[in-house]
Amino acid sequence: MVASSLRILADENIPLVREAFGTIGTIRLVPGRAVTTTAVCEADVLLVRSVTPVDAALVAGTPVRFVGSATIGTDHVDIAALQARGIAFAHAPGSNAESVVEYVLAALLRLAVQRGESIRGKTVGIVGCGNIGGRLAERLAALGLRVLKNDPPRAEQAAQAGRRHDFYALADLLAEADIVTLHVPLTRTGLYATHHLFDETTLNRLKPGAWLINTSRGAVIDNAALGSASRPGALVLDVWEPEPTPDLALVRKVDLATPHIAGYSYDGKVEGTRMLYRALIRYLGHTAAWDDAAAVAAGPEDRLVLTAPGTEASGEAWLDALVRQMYDLSGDDARMRGLLGRPQEAQASYFNDLRKRYPRRRTFRLHTLTRRAVPAVYRVAVTEGLGVRLVE
Repeated sequence: MVASSLRILADENIPLVREAFGTIGTIRLVPGRAVTTTAVCEADVLLVRSVTPVDAALVAGTPVRFVGSATIGTDHVDIAALQARGIAFAHAPGSNAESVVEYVLAALLRLAVQRGESIRGKTVGIVGCGNIGGRLAERLAALGLRVLKNDPPRAEQAAQAGRRHDFYALADLLAEADIVTLHVPLTRTGLYATHHLFDETTLNRLKPGAWLINTSRGAVIDNAALGSASRPGALVLDVWEPEPTPDLALVRKVDLATPHIAGYSYDGKVEGTRMLYRALIRYLGHTAAWDDAAAVAAGPEDRLVLTAPGTEASGEAWLDALVRQMYDLSGDDARMRGLLGRPQEAQASYFNDLRKRYPRRRTFRLHTLTRRAVPAVYRVAVTEGLGVRLVE
């Protein structure tokens, strides 16, 4: 492909896609759910997010030679079909992992304050320990939680290699966990399929009063079974079955509801764009022309210097007040609940618009706080748990 004539069709919600890929070819932006074979017939490169299913029917007979997905997961892409047609594929594993970790931390602290409970000393079960679950385990331990991990593929790999591992069977994890958070890819076949991994039977195995968080894919939990099951102690859902029209009764049931934005920090989204850009220029054999460092520089709208909460707050309330300066998850929840007052025909567009117009959220690690303003009892939680930098 000659770069000067390269035609690139991209999801309009991929950040900075025109700035980045405009250095390579001609860009056409479309809504991710509106990518059709007709549109793809005029593209050499297709760039998508998780809302666009990419299968044999979409690319058959088209000039597309490269498909990129600015996502961690690939369940929406038939990679085998692309390979059979000689179409290169790239995605962005780990790009928004930090963002999802921060979402879970914010959710736990918000729940703790809402419910008047401490998370310190609770047992959390992490189901899926890849880029997200692995990082989360370290951060939660720094917040004083006991961490149990479940990841059957990794447990099997360790066993086959004769290595010791600390993974729990799911049933054993559920028997002990006060909090369960899901971070698995969505797979429908194979020994470790995750589609409806949490069905009626599994949901009934949760400890009484357990908190359940899903930021992976909606269909990892059987949403119909969840809607009719006894309510968990607390429930946080960022992903739904189906999207963009979740069951409103289930939206009402959860403590924190958000529109599939856990991974939507500005830095995570830009990292996805950066990973796809680098993959494409490698494929083309070109030299990078986009200044991706400038893309993540602090802007005038970013408030990266934090103020220590007052002494009237303590424990989780102190940490929650600090986190809300960086990311107020309650705002996302409030906007999501705007679905409840809309007619059925307007719900999908509202859900999609929440994602398209999502506020700029910067990663915690860019924020700073004066060291002397942080009581010693919170310093490990602030630096190792939340990832905030302390400065003199």
